[in-house]
Amino acid sequence: MTSGAGGNSAAGAIHNNLCVRTPCGKIALTSDDAADKQFQMGGVNVPGMRPATYRVRLAGLSAFFLALMVLTAARPAAAQQGKPLNEREVIELLEGGVPSARVAEIVNDRGITFDFTAESEQRIRNAGGGDDLVSALRRAARRRAESEQPRTGGLRFQTTPGEAQVYLNDEPKGITSPEGDIRLPGLKPGTYSVRVSVLGYQSWERTITVTAGEVQTVYVTLVQKPRENPVKDNPPPVQETPPVTTPSTGIPVPGVKIGPLQFFEGPHDKTLEKSQRVYRFSFDRRTTRAVYWELDLSYPKPSQRIEFKVDAYWYRPDGTEMGRQALDGYVQPDWTTSWHARGWGWADTGHWTSGTYRVDLYVGNARVASGTFQIN
Repeated sequence: MTSGAGGNSAAGAIHNNLCVRTPCGKIALTSDDAADKQFQMGGVNVPGMRPATYRVRLAGLSAFFLALMVLTAARPAAAQQGKPLNEREVIELLEGGVPSARVAEIVNDRGITFDFTAESEQRIRNAGGGDDLVSALRRAARRRAESEQPRTGGLRFQTTPGEAQVYLNDEPKGITSPEGDIRLPGLKPGTYSVRVSVLGYQSWERTITVTAGEVQTVYVTLVQKPRENPVKDNPPPVQETPPVTTPSTGIPVPGVKIGPLQFFEGPHDKTLEKSQRVYRFSFDRRTTRAVYWELDLSYPKPSQRIEFKVDAYWYRPDGTEMGRQALDGYVQPDWTTSWHARGWGWADTGHWTSGTYRVDLYVGNARVASGTFQIN
């Protein structure tokens, strides 16, 4: 028996107008009693081929064997690219005849680029996706969401006074501005040992946790270092008006009388004029920037200018020391009254915590005035 034309004739007679479905679409085989056969590719493109009509010589191969070779070579383009799949590509694979389990493997390997919603699930199930593929898509969606979460956090410091050195884990990170501000972005999540220091002040140390995707604001108020002859820490408050003092026990102005300590609110970097001050003992934390104490003195006209130093001690509602200040005071020969003021606070509102604060004033080792105010 001879081969060649006879073999081709047999294949054409058996498989005339045969359609075979492949993962890339349908292969249509036709015969016209000639030795040449043709097939058409549709659906997803086959690598190295474009949608068109191709002519091949069967040369004794059966149409079945030809279809088998095409099935092996025509792998879906999305599976070959190695890139995450979008929803359209997943549906195209299913509609092209790729089994749901195989598409699930590709999704597990490559991931996805779309949000897998209930609507997406319904469209994919309508295209032939099974539970295995849906589970794979859900896992891929979780991995995608985790990979897109912020990987770093940040800290912002507001210090009083300004120009403070900030350390993280004993490594210097920068100096705050004169207004006391510095931002430290791009920090890895975790716990940091924080230290803030200024020459002449006690260092501030805390442990702070940085969270990815968050910028935490840290408010730092530094306290001046103790004097050589420190006053007893946090003495009990004195509510009565201090008595008239003499040069050896307080303000060195003959015949001086000290009025009750008064308080007023104002900007942190400027003391208000006397006519602009509104005195009160209760302040709203939402509108309070800095609180000032005012020491009022009256006395006979001195014969000369007299200078003195007032040390102010501020105490928090829990009784701990908040900070210390020094004011260089004086009276002139033609004066009979004078007022002396210093403040504590911030450039903007919202930093005070609620409670009762106390301020004690000392000249030398003598306490000359004491008063309290409330933050609501």
